[in-house]
Amino acid sequence: MKIYRKLSSLQLANYTVCGIGNFDGIHRGHQKLIKELLQHSQNRNFDSLIFTFEPHPSKVLSPNNSTKLIMTLKQKKKIMSSYGIDHFILAPFTREFSEIKYKNFIYDILINKCRAKVVVIGYNYKFGYNGEGNAQRLKELCQHEGVDTVIIPPVTYKDHTVSSTFIRNLIEKGDVKSAAEYLGRPFNIEGIVRHGDGIGKRLGFPTANISLDQELALPAMGVYAVLVSLKGNVYKGVANLGIKPTFNGSDMRLEIHIFDFNGELYGKKLEVMFIENLRSEIKFDKAEDLITQVQKDIISAKKILKAI
Repeated sequence: MKIYRKLSSLQLANYTVCGIGNFDGIHRGHQKLIKELLQHSQNRNFDSLIFTFEPHPSKVLSPNNSTKLIMTLKQKKKIMSSYGIDHFILAPFTREFSEIKYKNFIYDILINKCRAKVVVIGYNYKFGYNGEGNAQRLKELCQHEGVDTVIIPPVTYKDHTVSSTFIRNLIEKGDVKSAAEYLGRPFNIEGIVRHGDGIGKRLGFPTANISLDQELALPAMGVYAVLVSLKGNVYKGVANLGIKPTFNGSDMRLEIHIFDFNGELYGKKLEVMFIENLRSEIKFDKAEDLITQVQKDIISAKKILKAI
């Protein structure tokens, strides 16, 4: 997969099937769009191309209230590459870019620069200045230029329309189990293990402290059954996301206790996959009560993860 960060660097030898959107989370709805895109690309012998924006438009248009993201850019590129996409465009989103008229976006960018012969778009996606461009207007203009448009209808799962907003709300409520169903995979956080205060080790439950990306949506504070990926190996564990109120903490931390693991983790990158919420974070009167509860949490997590 070739990645472009500047539209001026586009040099496409072949026509393309072009999918446009934000693709935060690359959920079941996005996966439907990508599947259609790849099918048309194969059938017509065109290159496959995904057009998205970096940063997320809300960061530029609403900097004080920008959308928390389901995945990092690195995760997004990794998943897109796994689908076999030929070209991945990360168009720099600026105030100036946001003022492009939707017609100019279609003609100048999609048709001329991206060489689109087929455009695949979600039914409710909007683009161009003030969001004046939509799927129907795209289809009408493209017809005159001999460009086909494929509009992906709502994708539903368990009577809910799949969307990044809906999934983000599930994550922030701590319902990571349901979020995984709509994503098509567990919600995960990647981070580098850094030194903590050593409390977990002193209590008999050594933990790996993961640095958190401030732009990510975080699950509700609590304890979770998790899977942990390290250098291609997957381990089972339990995670606490919170401020450690028993010890009067104030900083948000993600601490992972990996079952049956004794190796060195400092400086290593871990991928933490959230499987199910066990409980909310609780302030205990004394450390002994916390130890008893953690022991129960570990038993619960092992039961949940047994079938995985």
